[in-house]
Amino acid sequence: MDETDVALCRLLVYNSRTPYSELAKALDTSVQNVHRRVQALMASGTLTNFNAAFSILAARGIWIMVHGRSLAPSSYKVLEELKKVPGMDMAMVATGKYMYLSGVVSDPNRMGDFVSSVTRTAQLSSPEVGVVQFPLPLPGSEPVVYPMDVRIVHALSKDSRRLVTEVAEELEVAPRTVRRHIERLDREMLVHFSVELYLNRTSDLFTALHLTVEGGQDREKAAMAMIKQLALREIITYNFGDRPEQFIMVFWSPSIGSLNEAIADLERSGVFEEVCPRLILDARYYEGARSLTLPVRGKTPK
Repeated sequence: MDETDVALCRLLVYNSRTPYSELAKALDTSVQNVHRRVQALMASGTLTNFNAAFSILAARGIWIMVHGRSLAPSSYKVLEELKKVPGMDMAMVATGKYMYLSGVVSDPNRMGDFVSSVTRTAQLSSPEVGVVQFPLPLPGSEPVVYPMDVRIVHALSKDSRRLVTEVAEELEVAPRTVRRHIERLDREMLVHFSVELYLNRTSDLFTALHLTVEGGQDREKAAMAMIKQLALREIITYNFGDRPEQFIMVFWSPSIGSLNEAIADLERSGVFEEVCPRLILDARYYEGARSLTLPVRGKTPK
């Protein structure tokens, strides 16, 4: 992989339905090059399962991450057992049997149930819990999901890049109807077009970097420090509404030397109290928000 592949993966993780022409423009390359790179990443198994699902905003849920060292004898068995946890979204295993377990709950009062379940299943030692920050609906607005929205997202659930005309033919509606619903769902952040990204299927290094902002430092300054140092290598960054001083960034390095340089630069920035890296070894995806009961309201607008 190189920085262009990393940027391509990042863009597809955030929106796997992005047209190749837009990806090419964002990456300052040709459509043919984007297509070739996507095909190569899919052939290696790094990118797979382009999918669509309603977002946690549509499900009115809360996105939680539980992380800590597992005392279980087999990480593989833990990953299999986590299938039984309702709302389980993704698991990553890092060096030292450190696990990152994220999921969605529809009721804030059930957060404790999710945390207890994954902690028990993974046998986590001293787990840390954070609520992953996600945009809230605009004041005075309320997310609305129509029956046609459900049909369209279901049609895209296993192939988020399907043509509008193909979906319209399957649902026996006009293409403009499908297009209008997709655009609204996307605009109001009610749908997530994503892709499964298996970093362990490459020979490169991917690290979960724990960053704790120095007391008294501005979070915006911390974010800018990260962007400056790792913008071309970042896959995704988790920030937590209940722990604003903490970030977990997943980023790429072509070598141990490059990783060490990035860590040293962040430590020298004076912005972070602690910089703690953990190499990612494995990942697994689950049903996530798809397992929640979705509040569908009203009739499909004409």
